[in-house]
Amino acid sequence: MATTLPMDRSGKAPDRDDTRRARGLLQSLNFFMADMQAGIGPFLGVFLQQRGWQTGPIGTVMTAGGVAGMIMTVPAGAFIDHTEKKRWVVVVTGICTVLASFLILWSQSGLVVTVSQVATAIAGAAIGPAVTGMTLGIVRQKGFNAQNGRNQAWNHAGNMVGAGLSGWLGWKFGMPAIFYLAAAFGVLAIASVLMIPERAIDHKAARGLESDTDDDGAGDSKAEGFKTLLRNKPMLILAACLACFHLGNGAMLPL
Repeated sequence: MATTLPMDRSGKAPDRDDTRRARGLLQSLNFFMADMQAGIGPFLGVFLQQRGWQTGPIGTVMTAGGVAGMIMTVPAGAFIDHTEKKRWVVVVTGICTVLASFLILWSQSGLVVTVSQVATAIAGAAIGPAVTGMTLGIVRQKGFNAQNGRNQAWNHAGNMVGAGLSGWLGWKFGMPAIFYLAAAFGVLAIASVLMIPERAIDHKAARGLESDTDDDGAGDSKAEGFKTLLRNKPMLILAACLACFHLGNGAMLPL
């Protein structure tokens, strides 16, 4: 069965090589962004304890980051759904993560560490929807489940490799090496997303606006608003379950 390739802004479909290349780079991006999303979170408490911090202030700055990420999740997702600059969202969030890592190395004052954690959390809230949108725009609805599965496999592989390298580098060269590793993964994630051909991303398909009738857009519908979520009971139940899971699972990390 022939597959329909997404259209770029000029109305021309990208060639199959562009689509194949974009899919491979999505997997590379997911591998490197795994460590970029987590940043130095799992090691921050140990690092700050070595610098004389007490457990109370450590928990406070980590909570500030978690709350900021939670608050920004909805507006970040809405912005990414609207914008056609999804690649640059990943670039900006990658730069923020790299700078946040070096901020903590530069100063361990309460204000600097808090700002760093908030910036990292906001970046983490934005990068996930951006990559999901790009994936949908590249492979469309038909190919999304398979490609998203590959993305997640590479993301988990990146988590394992990043954690292993962080442990080894921290043991061999000290805690600051972990910050440099997080920055390196951020730079590689930025390089990966910049190599994705822009013409391979169909931004209408990325919003779920694929035509049900023909390929010239005559059957496209308009994007629905936030109220749609409130009317979707299965989605609300899933959201509540995920929130409860995070409250239990997320709290284990500082321990």
